[in-house]
Amino acid sequence: MNIQLPYKFELSFPGDIEYIPAIRKFVSEVLLVSQFSPKFAYRSEIIVDEICNNAVNYGCKTEDARIDLICNVYEDGIDFTVKDPGGDHHHIERLKNAVSIQSDEKSDKGLGLEIVRMLSESLNVVIDEQNLTSVRIVRKREDISQNN
Repeated sequence: MNIQLPYKFELSFPGDIEYIPAIRKFVSEVLLVSQFSPKFAYRSEIIVDEICNNAVNYGCKTEDARIDLICNVYEDGIDFTVKDPGGDHHHIERLKNAVSIQSDEKSDKGLGLEIVRMLSESLNVVIDEQNLTSVRIVRKREDISQNN
């Protein structure tokens, strides 16, 4: 299969944890078909799981809340953006604190973001005036020199 890079795909799913295994598996399969290594695909799956779980658990206030996952796949990596409708004030503050924790600091309040930081080149969080939250993660592939 010959896939043209770069490309973008978007998924939108209900704010329900039951959807996350299928979403993360789909991302992993897309990466494998795009000639990324199984290790890269698996680690990306972990990132998607962490960020989507946080979005569902802390960013969905209503039963009809939706999560958006936008993925841009490049030859040298991928970036993920996960958007949620925003949680209550307590959860927003908790997210801001977790993002501000340095990677060498240990905290039980990190919302799983320590593992995301370890597996990513960058992690950016934007929270707008309505508390809509957007988390963007950039990953670069380690095996790019083997593919050239």
